[in-house]
Amino acid sequence: MKPARFRSEEYLEAIYMLSEASGRVRVKDLAEVLGVKPPSVVDYLRRLDREGLIVYHPGRGEVRLTEEGRRIARQVYWKHQVLERFFRLLGLPEEAAEEEACRAEHALAVDTVRRIERLLGLLEKCPALPRVIDSEEEPRCPYSSGVGRPGPQHPAPQGAGEGLS
Repeated sequence: MKPARFRSEEYLEAIYMLSEASGRVRVKDLAEVLGVKPPSVVDYLRRLDREGLIVYHPGRGEVRLTEEGRRIARQVYWKHQVLERFFRLLGLPEEAAEEEACRAEHALAVDTVRRIERLLGLLEKCPALPRVIDSEEEPRCPYSSGVGRPGPQHPAPQGAGEGLS
């Protein structure tokens, strides 16, 4: 079972996406997008309404995000887009990248996703990257001079780090 925050974020993101696409959010559309039954959607919409994240008028079939709900939804949507790009860059198939992004968007902090987004900006400018990632060889930067920090390509000198605690 997903934590309540994750579920709330999924609902808010779905409401945001539907309202951006069609300007209108209906229970049956939310149920379809989220893969749940309409009565479950109604129950959860009432909860989000009580929490002040949406305004829900069941009689009119109206669902809209409050300012706070919209802020959260946009943030989750942005995280999803960045993470999906990242997973696609890693070579995951489209469907797998989408699923991974959906799981990770709820778990990662905004600052972490910002850093991934900055890294993506650099990596997307490296034309050799797909060859490096898909290769079975030990990864190394095609632009590196071979001098760098200790790691697989540059082992630390014997005894380095001893006596530190």
